Amino acid sequence: MGETEEKEVYSETTYKYYQYGSWVNLGSDISGTEYDVAHVKWGGNWVMPTLDDIKELLDNCTSEWMTLNGVNGCKFTSKMNGNNIFLPAAGGRWGDDLYYAGDDGYYWSSTLNSNYPYDAYGLNFNLGYANWSSYYGSRGNGHLVRPVR
Repeated sequence: MGETEEKEVYSETTYKYYQYGSWVNLGSDISGTEYDVAHVKWGGNWVMPTLDDIKELLDNCTSEWMTLNGVNGCKFTSKMNGNNIFLPAAGGRWGDDLYYAGDDGYYWSSTLNSNYPYDAYGLNFNLGYANWSSYYGSRGNGHLVRPVR
């Protein structure tokens, strides 16, 4: 979270913004900043979704676990206009391992947890639920980003 390049190992020790035993303050929300991988890589108006964006998705959409073209994930369908988006359950990276691919989806928001400087919020889902949390949100972890604009 906050890094704009992929790497082999995702941990505190390899995290660019964990220095000398402390978490570097990136602000309360990195959307549109030099720490926003969506904005840096895609440019223009593309940004990481905020926690409010994720809450809006969950509040205004139904969620359905499904397999699309052989890929497990969650389809979110708008209660207002029927538009939908499919997010793959691609798992997450901790250390040099990929965990829960095909079973869980972990997607970053741009919003950091003000109570815990090592956490950021995200969207988490699997076969049984879809919610927002910072439970799996240690900033050194490798989660997916779905750009929005």
